[in-house]
Amino acid sequence: MKKIILFLLLMSASFGLSAQKDTTQAAPVVMISADPDSAFAQARELAYDGDYVTSRKVLDLLLLDDPGNYQYRLFKARTYVWDGKHDNARNLIRNLIVEDTSAYDPYALRVQNERYAKSFPICIMYCDDGIKRFPDNNEFFYVNKAQAQVNDNNLRDAFETVDSALVKYPDNNELKQLKTFLLNQLIVDGLVVGGTIDYFTQGYRPWYFGYVQYGRQTKIGAIIGRLNYGDRNQDFTSFGVQGEVDIYPRLSRNSYGYINLGYSPSQIFPSFRFGMEYYTMIGKSKFEASAGFRYLDFLINQVTMYTGSIGYYWGNEYASFRPFFIADRYGYGTTFNFLYRKFFSGKGDFLQLTAGYGLVPDERILSVAGSLTSDENVNLDNQYFGIGYQKLANPKLYTRFDIIFTRQENFGRQDDYIGIITLGLAIGYRL
Repeated sequence: MKKIILFLLLMSASFGLSAQKDTTQAAPVVMISADPDSAFAQARELAYDGDYVTSRKVLDLLLLDDPGNYQYRLFKARTYVWDGKHDNARNLIRNLIVEDTSAYDPYALRVQNERYAKSFPICIMYCDDGIKRFPDNNEFFYVNKAQAQVNDNNLRDAFETVDSALVKYPDNNELKQLKTFLLNQLIVDGLVVGGTIDYFTQGYRPWYFGYVQYGRQTKIGAIIGRLNYGDRNQDFTSFGVQGEVDIYPRLSRNSYGYINLGYSPSQIFPSFRFGMEYYTMIGKSKFEASAGFRYLDFLINQVTMYTGSIGYYWGNEYASFRPFFIADRYGYGTTFNFLYRKFFSGKGDFLQLTAGYGLVPDERILSVAGSLTSDENVNLDNQYFGIGYQKLANPKLYTRFDIIFTRQENFGRQDDYIGIITLGLAIGYRL
């Protein structure tokens, strides 16, 4: 008798759906099978095709005949998760868990629902519950916990989760990829020691610049403190130090900021520096744009540089264009800069090419204004080309090497060009 009733219900539903489809002239007519197994297969196919509403109508008809059917109810909950109706999904999942606290699928679906709903702290809590509840089958919960921690910008916690999970599941590709991603994102964590040497083809002894920095990736974004050292002529009169901090606040999923503050009691560096920039992806494209400024106070010369950038990602490559519009006591000028990066294991492991021309934008050169008389000109023309390579040697250590070739007007003497070769080396250690 039940089969006859179900047959009549399903047939009447199929006619109802047919009429609905015909009046709206939308998708083709859906004919529902009278066999429960076949009808359930149709419900699954409809859901996989994205027609969640019709799938649930078929499931509701099946549940009229078999209201306690576990698979029908579980799959209906899945359609709510996929359809973004997370409250409906929560109610169904809660009932399934109450009925059988040992069943794996509702716990896994509960985690998935909270991740899709962007309720990341709740998702992490449910993942922890799943890890403890299913000690012999908790790979899914480890992966989703790490992904939720990344989504919630808890990158250090995510790295610890991935590291722990890989001990138990060393062949899991998602965990391996997450670890590589996190290593690159956490590259600012820890200590970095670096420096550069400028060699001049004529007239000047080498200039030395170095720095020690410590950074942390926090929930609000990366924060980096740095102590800079400079020596233009290897004597105490041209020696200087500068303290500065960089902050990269995360503003949204597709945008972030840059804030820079610095102070120095030395003439070789600006006595005060301040900068801000806003970065965002353009819509759903792979273009990134930014706009901002830098301000440098050299006491007798204040330099303001307005800047921005337009960049594009494709595959494992990135290219950007950045102009500077520079204003100081000597007038105005522009410089144009180009950058290309080829990424290997991630954003912390790359080959970089740079080039540019125009007015010198480098504060190391602009700082010369602090020691020139008021009638000397530091609006110097230059062209440069550089190569850089950064490599993650292991999960704790990375190195970076740069070489830059510059053709630049001599200080205070226009139309007299000198060559500069800059060598840079940095070693970073993640703490």
